[in-house]
Amino acid sequence: MTPASSHTTTAAPPTGPTASSGLRLHLSPTLTGAGILDGGWWPRSRDPDAELPTLITDLESTLGTITRVALNLDAWDRAPRRVAVDGRRVRVGWFRMMDAHVIGVTRAFQGRLALLVVPPEAAGPAAQRAMAMAADATNGAGPADILAAAGIDAEDDART
Repeated sequence: MTPASSHTTTAAPPTGPTASSGLRLHLSPTLTGAGILDGGWWPRSRDPDAELPTLITDLESTLGTITRVALNLDAWDRAPRRVAVDGRRVRVGWFRMMDAHVIGVTRAFQGRLALLVVPPEAAGPAAQRAMAMAADATNGAGPADILAAAGIDAEDDART
């Protein structure tokens, strides 16, 4: 994947493992877990049945088998317990106390990742900035701070 060069950010664009679905996913080049987040994801909607299979497929192409994802219950339209991905079912955990702008991803035998979830209604350039900042392993900012720095007002998101 080639990161978009038209956006500006203080974080360097990811140069390591990334997955592409129209530039809607950025992963940390190192995935060392040094930062609060391991990358950012910008879903097109709040429908987990439509969004999660593509995300999981993109992640698996780089990271190996994904066994479970965890999301905030109130941030999505529905709460399926499993989603279909390439002929198998991946478990989905739903939590009210989880940050609405984070998705937890469990990899087989390799631990967990935390990804920033950029609101679907965010503007393209701001979403790209937020994903790049979330993928910067040296960035210690949390989800709300990253969204604010990218110009995305998470407070306007009625589901947070």
